[in-house]
Amino acid sequence: MVKLKTEKSKLVKKFHENLAWTSFSNALNSRQKGRGIYILYKQGKIYYVGLSKRSLRGRIRRHALRDRHKGKWDTFSFYQIGKVKYIKDIESLLLRIISPKGNKIAGRFQRKYNLAKT
Repeated sequence: MVKLKTEKSKLVKKFHENLAWTSFSNALNSRQKGRGIYILYKQGKIYYVGLSKRSLRGRIRRHALRDRHKGKWDTFSFYQIGKVKYIKDIESLLLRIISPKGNKIAGRFQRKYNLAKT
């Protein structure tokens, strides 16, 4: 009998969920790029969905300390994505499904792939 390898965890490489906003510096260590998707929560409800193609920790830090989201969220989760080319599509999909209050723009896909527009 031959054992087959499973296809689990091919997209998400590392993740951590429901961290306090003050834990942004512990999200990933300083040597890891941490490219992927993050979600900001306010009182257990999704407030904002974002992406980072460079540093998840840096992006979450900006939301915690400097930008328009400062003080509007209390916990976060992040999902490190192995293939950078998928990050935008994953974010767009989540935005279209969830429609978080903190996001100004809904997720977009290329118009040519919309079957309803044929």
